[in-house]
Amino acid sequence: MITKFREKVMNNNFWKTLLSNAFSAFIGDSGAAVINLVIIIILIHLIGNNGYGILVLAQSYMSIMDVLLNIQSWKSVIQYGQKALVEQNEKDFYGYIKIGSILDISTAIIGGIVSIFIASAVGMLLGWSSELVLCAQIFSVTIFSHFAGTPTAILRIFNKFSLVAVQKIISALLKLSVLIAVWLFKDQVSVVHAVMIYSLADIVGNLLLVYFAIHTFRKKYQLRKIVKASIPHDYKEFIHYTLWGTASEIVDLPIAYFDVFIVSFLSIELVAVYKVFQQITSILTKVTTPIYQAIMPQFSELSAKGLKERGYEVVLKIRNAILIIMGGVSLVIGLSSYLWLGIIYGDIYASYWYVLLIFLLTQTILLSYTTIHPYFLSLGKTKQSALYVLIANVIYMVIAIGTIQFGGLIALVICNFIQGAIVVLLKVHDIKKVLEMKERRSV
Repeated sequence: MITKFREKVMNNNFWKTLLSNAFSAFIGDSGAAVINLVIIIILIHLIGNNGYGILVLAQSYMSIMDVLLNIQSWKSVIQYGQKALVEQNEKDFYGYIKIGSILDISTAIIGGIVSIFIASAVGMLLGWSSELVLCAQIFSVTIFSHFAGTPTAILRIFNKFSLVAVQKIISALLKLSVLIAVWLFKDQVSVVHAVMIYSLADIVGNLLLVYFAIHTFRKKYQLRKIVKASIPHDYKEFIHYTLWGTASEIVDLPIAYFDVFIVSFLSIELVAVYKVFQQITSILTKVTTPIYQAIMPQFSELSAKGLKERGYEVVLKIRNAILIIMGGVSLVIGLSSYLWLGIIYGDIYASYWYVLLIFLLTQTILLSYTTIHPYFLSLGKTKQSALYVLIANVIYMVIAIGTIQFGGLIALVICNFIQGAIVVLLKVHDIKKVLEMKERRSV
């Protein structure tokens, strides 16, 4: 049975490429995740739960400002760049990379400047300490290096997922190494020191991605032609796709980053607990995120060839496989968490073991639909995607803020699931309408 499955995969270029790229991405994500878990354990013991909570809030501020001000065009470069390659249109391929690079670099500069200067005002509004404001400003410096969107797209288009994996592991190892070095040569590590280490690793990691992309691109194409390239005729559609993709990320801010601020209504210490649970739950995403990253160029290629039905069949097959495999893993981790949470992190974490269990199970259900999102984008539905996420997040914010005081962490976990379920159901409904319309046209 295993032999037949292996032969089927090896003889099918779609599945062979997907599994190869997903495996490379998985190695990078999982390797970095393990290292980051070690870093978190060390940090909690060095700076305490309150200190780690401050770091999380400062990093979340940077991430929110990054999404709001720094346009990332990697999805657009993949979507339109893949189409240009299928059509063997090298001229437009250079043009899409040029547009993406201009957007990435210019908005990274703007985002970094604005984020640094308004951190004090935001801190004053939210009642932050001077230490938290300083940490937010230090994290904001990293936004200047967040212009690696197009380089990331180039690596994924050329199936160089292994280089992205190498970059993630190097960045995580650098963070761990510097943290240990500072710890050994100083009596203690402050929150500010930890933030500086995180920021340094982020900057180096982004610059490394740019280097890998340039090195890969120059093997087949001429770098100077990007500068000389003319703007493609459909540049308006490219920018439209990029802006709606960015809008989708902006409206997703509540579920992506505001949750830690909502938890801070309870206490800074619970921010640390919730963030650790997020990190543990992210173990599941280390399986699904690589699939998401690897499959997007292939969905774009299928869409360009008019093979939309095949793409949705892939979504359903992957959903079923994830539910079977990850469901059991989530149960084992969740049910046993009461025993090991206290040993590794502390008693307060063990007292919320049931929150982690429910978090793992609900995320497993949502993550089983992980490939529906790149598939939906491959259909050109960036506008609808942003709208659906907006609807779900408005509902999420209303329920979360209204229930956090009496429902605690468990209320927020349930709200996360409701938000994700709404997005998935709306997209499934839309996809079925598209496929039914295509089927009627073909009859």
